[in-house]
Amino acid sequence: MSVQDISHLRLVNRIRAALDSSYLSDRVLALPSTYYIGIATICDIQCPYCPRQFYTDEVNPGLMDFQEFLKVSDYLSSGEEAFFFGLGEPFLHPRFFDFIRVSVETCIRTCTSTHGMSLKPGVREKILDAGLDELTVSIDAADKATFEKLRSGALFETVVENVRNLQKEKRLRNLQKPRIFIATAVSEHNVRQMGDIVKLGSKMEASRIVFTDLILVDKEKACLSVARTDLFRENFKKAEALGKKYGIDVLYFYQYPFPWKKDPAPKNRIQGRRYFCRDAWRLCILDRLGNMKPCCYYPPNTGNVFTHPLPEIINNEENRNLRRSLLEGHLPECCLSCGMLGEINAEKSLNALKEAETLFLDSQNSSFLSPKDVEELSHNLSEYHQLWKKIYH
Repeated sequence: MSVQDISHLRLVNRIRAALDSSYLSDRVLALPSTYYIGIATICDIQCPYCPRQFYTDEVNPGLMDFQEFLKVSDYLSSGEEAFFFGLGEPFLHPRFFDFIRVSVETCIRTCTSTHGMSLKPGVREKILDAGLDELTVSIDAADKATFEKLRSGALFETVVENVRNLQKEKRLRNLQKPRIFIATAVSEHNVRQMGDIVKLGSKMEASRIVFTDLILVDKEKACLSVARTDLFRENFKKAEALGKKYGIDVLYFYQYPFPWKKDPAPKNRIQGRRYFCRDAWRLCILDRLGNMKPCCYYPPNTGNVFTHPLPEIINNEENRNLRRSLLEGHLPECCLSCGMLGEINAEKSLNALKEAETLFLDSQNSSFLSPKDVEELSHNLSEYHQLWKKIYH
């Protein structure tokens, strides 16, 4: 597929995605914008709090079949980002760089993650050759003792040196990619090191540091959580300030730390209002067997992309039921306290329609759309304006 063909597919998909972002229908017009593709559920380190150590019956160790992946790879040409991950170490897949090559050929932003021990000299060279856009490294402490306690099997000096060498080799080749991100799961063990992790990130030339909450599967370890505490907030504030000093984006992504008990819903969550979740409309999560989920926390699989076409799955009854339940205000339990949940109203919905119209007109003026595209998108725009009037007037 040519770059021009890919650009055309992506443009049409962006216009349809803007219409989807009006959240007027449980039917999706666009293909997913973001793909999380779980290519490996094997790992060669044993982090003590990793769910792998507890959900042994649910974690199905293995590798995604590359030929099966090729059944869905063409869809990446319409998307914006593909993240190759897994409840394990993606670099352990012997065909890891084949997945990356195919993804990069679709011109989608291509990302992956690692525990850092895999970044050996030969691998670093392949990473730079592959054109990977973003690489996230798990760094759970700024000192050797704490790091090696939390990342059992990984060596602090080795991981740091691997990343610094990758950055050095990137500079020697005058490359801008991949950008290096750091991911840190925060607990009582390392909350006071958040500022030091930012300083370490500066030495590793990281572009972004994302702090998340440590998920504690073992009930007896619940006291280790610092989620939503003053201690966490104070240290995150210090980390943010240091991030500004060093030119590093410092972000926080909330994860409910206790999967074995219910998180009380925020008071502003009222059943019966009209809600949305961008992920339910725009995200595709695939496990190594091709099972699709709309979200990491939504329990059931909603189809299999190795046995059924993706466009068919995204609008099957299971996925439409989830989106319909949000729009009708009947929130699934896992959605009640989620930071991704938003409330849609007439103004936000109309703004999305206006964005779709602007994209459509700009595309017409630049002659990127075929007559068939213009006809179909014009119909979609008209249909969604009628839906808006029906719902909000």
